[in-house]
Amino acid sequence: MQGPTRTQVEAVYAVMRLLREDDRERGLSAEQTVLCHACQRERPALGAVRYGETVLCNGCATDYELLRLARLAPPLPVWLGG
Repeated sequence: MQGPTRTQVEAVYAVMRLLREDDRERGLSAEQTVLCHACQRERPALGAVRYGETVLCNGCATDYELLRLARLAPPLPVWLGG
């Protein structure tokens, strides 16, 4: 099986940047943080992604979406170790 194309990977990065920009435009402060369920750290809330009750920082969400695109990621609860 072939992995994602360069264009697909670039699209994921573009969407994740757009999420950060949208949050900033909506007035979310750069100082606001969320607890990322993946890396277990307080991370910037800008661009964080909610998957139901689960919150991933922008970096972890990017990683997860790239793995999903490549069909390498299990369901999120399994990926998180649950």
